[in-house]
Amino acid sequence: MARHLESPSGDRADWDVLYLARGADQVVAHRPIFTGDVFQAVPVLTPRGDKKTKTVMVIQHPCAMRPNGADLAESLLVAEVRQHPEVAPNNWKGYGKLMPLPDVFPAYQSGRRHQAAFYDHTYHAHADDLTDRVACLSLRGMNLLLQRWVYHSARIVVPTFDFDEVVSPVFEEADLIEEWCGLAMEHGHSVDEARHDVAAWLKEETGGISRRQALENRQRRPEIRREVRSAAGTWRALAPGVAAATEGSAPSEPAEGELLA
Repeated sequence: MARHLESPSGDRADWDVLYLARGADQVVAHRPIFTGDVFQAVPVLTPRGDKKTKTVMVIQHPCAMRPNGADLAESLLVAEVRQHPEVAPNNWKGYGKLMPLPDVFPAYQSGRRHQAAFYDHTYHAHADDLTDRVACLSLRGMNLLLQRWVYHSARIVVPTFDFDEVVSPVFEEADLIEEWCGLAMEHGHSVDEARHDVAAWLKEETGGISRRQALENRQRRPEIRREVRSAAGTWRALAPGVAAATEGSAPSEPAEGELLA
């Protein structure tokens, strides 16, 4: 069991390791909505029912925000993001009520470049209102976010490598979906077609298990990624109705673990 909440890079203020993307020039629109994504101009309801517009961060695990294994729930749990002084690496063991987001807005020259997600200011946001994504956390950043959220909720410090064991397969899946969609659109497919195709492709079996299940094995992830790069432009799934007719049965319910299709 870890004794203290961890910082991104030990005693170094290397904030780049926290983020996968920051700003409109880095954030990819067709990446699946994921834990740790930051959105601007999101309408939320306060506990008293007042409507507010806030910058927020999604704090649910990908499984929790997709109750049927595929589609986003209508209501997602988010935490308010607002300006907060930069938290030095040796102080990350404190501030247990928030997730520091130092340098999340690097284009700003003022203190506004440093923000934090506040766990004691949470709201529910409609999935359709999460449109203006301005930052995505890296895998390391997401593990830190979940460590701090669990500590805030249960006052227990779980090492980030424990979170990594259960989060890294779905993070890899989100990466693959993003890459597949980008390659498919370069070949003239729409983003909806690409998402349908990659969902079906991930369900196909290889070596006795689905490709999605294979992502749980770190040793097989490079193999699956290579296959994505060769298949994304040309591989096409049957339309749902055609697939059901071919199999002679109605489409089955998503299996547990079908997180991001």
